Amino acid sequence: MKKRVLLVIGLYLCCMTVLAVAKDHTWDGWISDSKCGAKGANASHEACAKKCIAAGEKPVLVTDKDMKVIPVDNPDALKDHIGHHVQVTGDMTSDGSLHVQSVKMLAQKGGTGSGMSDMH
Repeated sequence: MKKRVLLVIGLYLCCMTVLAVAKDHTWDGWISDSKCGAKGANASHEACAKKCIAAGEKPVLVTDKDMKVIPVDNPDALKDHIGHHVQVTGDMTSDGSLHVQSVKMLAQKGGTGSGMSDMH
């Protein structure tokens, strides 16, 4: 009987762990380019981000919370949101990049970068 109870508890814990890992997460932040990173976390950087991505740089998410620059493994999911303040839902891959499931526009607030003077 004790073994059955322990087995049931063990299976329950395994299932809860799998569900917690599989759950999508949400981040608020800016879609910037890999060259400018956190410097591009503002509304005035949109034109520069589009130019850099068109030149081959990769889109990245710069989080509002800690200004962390997160690479994205499916950049086509962001093509309509370059330079925008967004809420991204997705999950982190084993290599530390973000797999985007959905993107929702947020208000275009000021951000932290210095704007168009950063343009390349």
